[in-house]
Amino acid sequence: MPARVRPVLPARILNLAVVLVLAACFTLRGQGPRPSLEWIRPQALKPGDTIAFVAPAGPAELKPLREYADRLEAAGYHVLIPAGLEKRRHGYLAGSDDERADELNQMIRDPRVRAIFPVRGGFGLTRILDRLDYAALRRDPKIITGYSDLTALHLAVARQVRLVTFHSPMPMSSLERLDTPGYRFAANSFRRALFADQYRPGDTGYTIAVPPEAKPVRLVGGTARGRLIGGNLSLICSTLGTPYALDPRGAILFIEDVHEAPYRIDRMLSQLRLAGILDAVSGVVAGRFTSDAPSHAAEFDRVLNDYLGRLRIPVIRNFPVGHTPLNATMPHGAFAELDSDRPTLRLLENPVRFDGD
Repeated sequence: MPARVRPVLPARILNLAVVLVLAACFTLRGQGPRPSLEWIRPQALKPGDTIAFVAPAGPAELKPLREYADRLEAAGYHVLIPAGLEKRRHGYLAGSDDERADELNQMIRDPRVRAIFPVRGGFGLTRILDRLDYAALRRDPKIITGYSDLTALHLAVARQVRLVTFHSPMPMSSLERLDTPGYRFAANSFRRALFADQYRPGDTGYTIAVPPEAKPVRLVGGTARGRLIGGNLSLICSTLGTPYALDPRGAILFIEDVHEAPYRIDRMLSQLRLAGILDAVSGVVAGRFTSDAPSHAAEFDRVLNDYLGRLRIPVIRNFPVGHTPLNATMPHGAFAELDSDRPTLRLLENPVRFDGD
């Protein structure tokens, strides 16, 4: 009697089944990419709104926070500083993972809160990305700010919520120095992006201002349009391969970093190249790259030219963003146009909603 032959599914079908199962698992956990979602914008800030300070990364200091909060309250805003915020410590973090995630989720879920201002960067955001309530943020979109380690939060919100957020100065980094001449540009850029009194009916975007001393330069000429996505290069690379990584397709990628040796920037840019990120974006805006050794400046130039100067898309360098007093607020996820020949970066839409928009 002939042996029974067990039917075998083609490998292609099996592979497809595995992919579908994995995708379903991610979706059920609320961690999968959401490419079908339309991008949304938060409401611009106006007097009477509540702004919440949170510490999802490094520890907070109350004195600079109180100084900046006093300014906001004098202008008519309500500021919510969680009790004991400055007392929480867990090594180099502002509390345990549970404490930091719970605090951020509380502000995301609070209907009174219209903006969330993380007080500083540091470390720790990647530890809590899978604990955040992205569905609540989609239901009630609100302003989220910050830079450095906060890049991880911007990337995650862009991927999971499709909400425009703001790569920007923070209460313990630039915003508490409003009266210091070198930081006024950062404060003005921050205000231009977030506050309702900066917008008028009929407005459609604006050119991100650049101070004369910043001197952005063209690396590769041309014009490109796309969503403005990116931030700190270390955090961009740290989230690759996760459900919170950037979606590079057609994006204008902006990058910067600090206290990194040239060989580490080389390695991170190599990771972007090997991952196909540099082939997928429509343009690149590079900020400053600095280390603790001034002699590294020439090496940074060489590394950036090696990776970015050979691209066939518009690229500019020395844009004022990130770890510099000249820290322009970049609406993360907003649709923009990069003209590297001029060079300028213009928002083609308002990054916030306001009366008359």
